[in-house]
Amino acid sequence: MINEIKEELRNAALYLTKEHLQLFVKAIDFAEEAHSGQRRETGEPYIIHPYTVCKILLDYKADATTLISALLHDVAEDTHFSIKDIEKRFGHKAAEIVDGLTKLEKGLLEKGKYSASNFEKLLTASASDIRVAIVKIADRLHNMRTLDVKKVEKQVPYANETLVFFSPMAERLGLFKMQKELDELSFKYLNPTKYKGVRQLLDNYSVIFADLFEFSMSKIKVSAMQELQLNFDWVDTPIYKAYSFLQGGYSLSDLYTVEVIADSPLHCYSALGIIHGLFQPVENQFQDQIAIKKSPFQRHLTTKVYINNIEVKFEIKTESVKQTQQYGVFSFLNRECRDEELRKLSSELLRDTIPSVKSVSNDPIEFYELISFELLQRDITVFTPKMDAVFLPEGASALDLAFNLNPQLARKMSGVRINGELKSLSTLVKDMDIVEVMLESWDMVNENWLNHAHTSKARKEILELLS
Repeated sequence: MINEIKEELRNAALYLTKEHLQLFVKAIDFAEEAHSGQRRETGEPYIIHPYTVCKILLDYKADATTLISALLHDVAEDTHFSIKDIEKRFGHKAAEIVDGLTKLEKGLLEKGKYSASNFEKLLTASASDIRVAIVKIADRLHNMRTLDVKKVEKQVPYANETLVFFSPMAERLGLFKMQKELDELSFKYLNPTKYKGVRQLLDNYSVIFADLFEFSMSKIKVSAMQELQLNFDWVDTPIYKAYSFLQGGYSLSDLYTVEVIADSPLHCYSALGIIHGLFQPVENQFQDQIAIKKSPFQRHLTTKVYINNIEVKFEIKTESVKQTQQYGVFSFLNRECRDEELRKLSSELLRDTIPSVKSVSNDPIEFYELISFELLQRDITVFTPKMDAVFLPEGASALDLAFNLNPQLARKMSGVRINGELKSLSTLVKDMDIVEVMLESWDMVNENWLNHAHTSKARKEILELLS
């Protein structure tokens, strides 16, 4: 069996250069040697696990360093080989990634602090090289696939951790296929009864939505025939995220999206005009994420229209954006990147959140709580009166917005107008709000502001002003 898997890995990696393929094959053999005699709780040879993690990443056409790191991700932690041994054989980048994935010595740390400390180490390493987080997500996915061998009392917290941390992180890195499977597996373990109910609800609505999709596609195709060449698809929301949306008052129709794929950004706007000409638009539901770059994986136009009295969401994007969504972060990692390129990419995807959080807290548990808020919450878009876009985590306040915009002006703020209405500094801003910051000519900072500043950037600036 192992030899068959090794051959499968080699064949799947033929897109690599000759030099990288040779190093990859060497890593396959070295990983087998390192884990020789070890077995998983499933009873199978341990080497099956790193091989499967590598196979998951091969589906994304991952670069050689990522693949080698996946094969070796447990070597330093679980075998007699060290990080230096890995560096000697496979280079410093693979060694650094494996080091970022290797857990700390537990020592006398209590469970919660130990877990938080390992997350801090993982994310700190990911801030320099995003491939650390990528391999960890793939590792978690295979562990979720085999979670049934663990006792129930271990399954539930493990599944919950997956939903809280790994699924949102996969989404942030554009690894949507992984996110969907993580959601599916975790929810099933976390609450089997609710999972079955939501699964049935979504399966039933999928039949209705498929009809709406076919109807809208045929109408648009007829109207666009003379002007545009369009392709169509539809997607649904990962199940646990869908469940959370339903709990928050969203409707079933909010969980499904028609994708309209054009051959250029200009034709995306033309397609939007056709859709709005055919169907009545829903008020205040248009977003232009082509002009306003919110995420490298979400460069599209979004709108909602009424079809047969049902609100239907559309995303209009180019073929290249659709491809980027298919491969996620690997759209930017399809070759060996230089260190500076990796840091820039990691910073863009993680929004400089990790160094910002570390600047206000040395406590691993507080670090984890702040990161969970800033990095793993849904992003919202808030506008200034001049329609400059500001991206914040859901749950951010007007104070957070002001310090994100301009710390020197934020210190003088006395209030805000949100969509034209006077509001306090503690008011939580919402997606698509227009916020005007009102200023005095003197500093207004006081200790109470810390109770309403939720982002690390705002807290850091306030603490410095109060010191």
